[in-house]
Amino acid sequence: SRFARKLTGNEDVLIVELGEERVGDVEKLSELSRPTMGIITGINEAHLISFKTLDRTVATVFELVDYLGDDAVVYKNAESQLVVDRADSDDPYLFSKHGVEDWSVSNIKTSIHGTSFVATRGKIVIRAHTGLLGEHTVGMSLVAIAIARELGLSVKQIETGLAKVVPFEHRMQPRHSYGAWIIDDTYNGNSQGVEAGLALLAGIKAKRRVYVTPGLVEQGSQTQDVHEVIGQQAARCADVVVLMRNSVTDFIVKGLEDGGFKGTLTIVDDPLEFYTNLEHFVAAGDVVLMQN
Repeated sequence: SRFARKLTGNEDVLIVELGEERVGDVEKLSELSRPTMGIITGINEAHLISFKTLDRTVATVFELVDYLGDDAVVYKNAESQLVVDRADSDDPYLFSKHGVEDWSVSNIKTSIHGTSFVATRGKIVIRAHTGLLGEHTVGMSLVAIAIARELGLSVKQIETGLAKVVPFEHRMQPRHSYGAWIIDDTYNGNSQGVEAGLALLAGIKAKRRVYVTPGLVEQGSQTQDVHEVIGQQAARCADVVVLMRNSVTDFIVKGLEDGGFKGTLTIVDDPLEFYTNLEHFVAAGDVVLMQN
């Protein structure tokens, strides 16, 4: 309501993020905000405690498509398996780091300083760079490019706009501290985000790759499976794993064991003390990924 009160009615473009926790949420929010175009960024086990099943989660997110109609423009993330399973295989609005519609992507480069790529459609070439971390951001950036071109923005305007994009606070946000790089992803709360963060960690050169997490919440009946997979993913890329002890810790540990983890495992009973004294734990040259 605070946001709505700021509107004048003369806006050219209005972007509204819809959040869902229960069946029917997206339908109600669509009726309220009346979108003319949609983007489905991904679907995962978040809020599974309230949804009970993934089928109900998927159906709720796709209420956006139901509202807009089958012929409307709804971009859908082809890197999210639950989205792909529901979408038509020939849907032109399925997007990924490889392309969308008649846009293609090449020369992807990602580092602790951001992500760059080249987007091409016919004779149009856009050399994109954002401050966002990880290849999983390329597909969404490409959707922004496609929409911007349809709205009439020039190549220069798009490149300049993308260059200003930085991570939201506590969401894959890098900072240099104590001679180490800290990737603050502490507001992340879903398995796809964990996978993307660990993929980034695996690709960064570091003296030690350190992964810190308490695990995820609201995973419902998938809690054990989700956290065992997190452990397996971490085992493949981390030299040091730090877990905040709670009800899912043993599941992550089992995943680490199943993944053949050969590094150092630390289980912390006092998270506040650990975070407050982080400078005593990290060393120059480390890359530390902190999630959730």
